[in-house]
Amino acid sequence: MISIQRAALTALCLGMLGACSSTRLDTRAQLPPPLVEQLPVRVGIYYPKEFREYVHRETRAKVDYEVNLGPAHVTNLDWLLKAMFRDVVHVDDPTRVASVVPPLTLVLEPKFEEFSFLTPKDVAGEAYIVTIRYLLTLYDGSGARVDSFAFTGYGREKAHALATKEPLAIATQRAMRDAGAKVAVELTDQESVRLLLLGAGSPVPASPPQPPETLRPEPVQDGERPPAPADEPSASGPGV
Repeated sequence: MISIQRAALTALCLGMLGACSSTRLDTRAQLPPPLVEQLPVRVGIYYPKEFREYVHRETRAKVDYEVNLGPAHVTNLDWLLKAMFRDVVHVDDPTRVASVVPPLTLVLEPKFEEFSFLTPKDVAGEAYIVTIRYLLTLYDGSGARVDSFAFTGYGREKAHALATKEPLAIATQRAMRDAGAKVAVELTDQESVRLLLLGAGSPVPASPPQPPETLRPEPVQDGERPPAPADEPSASGPGV
């Protein structure tokens, strides 16, 4: 009788464990500074709490996913901006920067618009595919909102046997790198950004620089990486 009870209890515990598992990822800051010409201007960056502490959570097919995105993106964006501009200042409120001395040429505020991923089961394939979409809101040196731009990055990693966490983490890192490359080569080519740079007496690139090899997206061989919409560029403005 005792053996039967133990067997039933064991089966119940195994059933509960199999009912729901969890995958927790802490994304790493691995974006190298881009090899672009640094502009001699002073810019501000405002990281709202929602961005700094952003964690994506969802449950899919009885698996709880938790992806910690905020801290690594703060580090990556700092690296990126410090490579692009001579001085980068953290501000507490993007609308109250008029009194900052020396003055700021512009201020940026990042926001997560989307984090989504596909598993091999979702695409009937052998890869994890990640999409990350950011919105960068642009303010001038007086704190007035000027524009906003969306940047979307894609990452892909082949599935590994008996492993979910590692390929999803790698695909996320590649999506971060892809989005970072687009910010590096497209931000200063936006008309509103160019006008602010020119107003500060700064030279601006005649055309978008090419991303360095360390930031270029890896080629996709099997066509599983989702393309950007044909009618929507990587950076678009004015935003909403």
